[in-house]
Amino acid sequence: MSFDPIAKAKSRLWAIPNSSFKHVPWWALAIGTVGFSGFSPVASGTVGSAIGATLYYIIPALQNNWILLAASIIILVLGTIATDVIELKTGENDPGIVVIDEVLGQWVSLFSLWYIGDPIFIISAFFFFRLFDILKLYPASIYENRHGGSSVMLDDAAAGVYANFCAHVVTWGIKSIL
Repeated sequence: MSFDPIAKAKSRLWAIPNSSFKHVPWWALAIGTVGFSGFSPVASGTVGSAIGATLYYIIPALQNNWILLAASIIILVLGTIATDVIELKTGENDPGIVVIDEVLGQWVSLFSLWYIGDPIFIISAFFFFRLFDILKLYPASIYENRHGGSSVMLDDAAAGVYANFCAHVVTWGIKSIL
């Protein structure tokens, strides 16, 4: 089975959930969809990423790398459990409504020793994360066609690592010019 990231991104640009969610526990939906924001009919992944970046920006505690690491681990565990339940109850692999993985990936892209809370870094991390989340370069692509919450979460974490590196390079370049 081949993977076409552009086709997947187009299919989720204007997403209408193709499953019934009446059998999914409300807590799994609340966690997996990040407060039901994953039901956004337009670009739900981008909405999830924007929530992650916004939370990082407006909650100063998240700009402490130790707290961000702890919060990311909690999100990884809760997201894995919630996604497993949603996949099981809907029979859908990596449902488009699940956006907690975008929050995790966005937070991974925002780890920094030098640009903590810097708006240029946050914006570039956001755009690079969206790019790499769509492209699914190796090793993120390993997880794309696998089932289970851990695969859903880990492909975005890998995309966050790529975005983190690129955001650092771009921010350093912009700051050195200014």
